[in-house]
Amino acid sequence: MGRRDFCKKLSASVAASLLIVAQCQIVEAKLDCGPTVNKNIQLPRTIAIGTNPAGTGAHAIASGLAAIASKSTQVSAKVQPYNGPNAWMPLLESGEIEFGIINILDSNMAATGTGNYKKAYPGIRIVAGGVFPFTAGLIVRDKSEIKQMSDLRGKRMAWDYGGHAINQTWQLAVMEASGLKPADVNQVRVSNLNDGVRAVPEGKVDAAFTAVGIGVVEEANAMEPVRFLSMPNSAAANKILSRYGASVVKSDPAAGIKGDTYVIGYPLHLASATNVSDKTVYTMLKAWWEHLAELDTIHPLFKRWKKEDQALGNFTVPYHSGAIQFYKEAKVWGPKQEARAKEICGKE
Repeated sequence: MGRRDFCKKLSASVAASLLIVAQCQIVEAKLDCGPTVNKNIQLPRTIAIGTNPAGTGAHAIASGLAAIASKSTQVSAKVQPYNGPNAWMPLLESGEIEFGIINILDSNMAATGTGNYKKAYPGIRIVAGGVFPFTAGLIVRDKSEIKQMSDLRGKRMAWDYGGHAINQTWQLAVMEASGLKPADVNQVRVSNLNDGVRAVPEGKVDAAFTAVGIGVVEEANAMEPVRFLSMPNSAAANKILSRYGASVVKSDPAAGIKGDTYVIGYPLHLASATNVSDKTVYTMLKAWWEHLAELDTIHPLFKRWKKEDQALGNFTVPYHSGAIQFYKEAKVWGPKQEARAKEICGKE
């Protein structure tokens, strides 16, 4: 039995194997690296960007991108919120939406049909490296006696997250990097990220996983002050997180950040698909690139949407050919990216 088959077998039999599958697949899975199938040279009248619910970082980013696209191109862009990428991925495949906000691990799972995805969506392609680092961690009530990760043992933790399954996977990764196991906590099922966050000040759970600096955390903090727990900034923790394309980072000031706080950081991509034309991807990407200063004024997360991070060197899903065309012209796509493309596509 190969390692990939072993990982799939584990995912069917053990609940905690979401963590194991993620570790295996982000490194091992081979990807479909086929060309763009939409050769249309005419721009569509409208495009839609799939995202998480309002109040999340993904929704804020998509809203900014849609505003700039609608203002600076002939295309009208809109935001389509869903519980998470698991909900909108079939719509990206069918062409009902053209773009989506998704993190580095979730995109790899979707492309390979591993982890949180029961089927593969091989047509997914990366358009922009996106926000880096996008930061997230575990929140508790500020007045709680929970001061460090080990204090979570025996406490109630938001669990499952419904259509936003990757939230659970990241939560498991943070727990593992902090020396915690799923059996160490009392699992309380919630339907999505927002419900999990709100459950903390409501007293329904003691802790939940969420991004830093997003609207729903500010909302929760206004209900009752919340606090992000600091995770270990150690070589061991970073070794675990590296299997997910993530690392331990020091958080910037934000709601719930009390003093020096270490959280998880990873890229939050803009993705598209092979059924979206090169012309569409190139045109949208050019508009966002040229109006980055304006995006900075729309939401603080865009301050981490830096030009040097848009053509990544450690991507885990192929870039869209329309994006590659643009990045080559912008002189940020070079030998490092070409070598990485050959590596993940299994080419010599």
